[in-house]
Amino acid sequence: MSEITGPRLTEVLQHTLVNPFTTRSDFAREHAEWVAVCCCEGLITTRVPVSGKEYGRIYYITPMGILRLRELLNEC
Repeated sequence: MSEITGPRLTEVLQHTLVNPFTTRSDFAREHAEWVAVCCCEGLITTRVPVSGKEYGRIYYITPMGILRLRELLNEC
């Protein structure tokens, strides 16, 4: 995993953990670059947690995303 850090990354991960958002939401539009970074790094996904095989329109934090968020919060 890369060493991408910062307040925007933390904000996106925290928001996804507390309030999963849709791919077309205002939050996704406003933070499009960081949402893309999180997806590419495997920190968030649209894979539906219950089935694990289907993809939807809602971003969810991944287990790796939770670990990264913990690391980011410990750095503060």
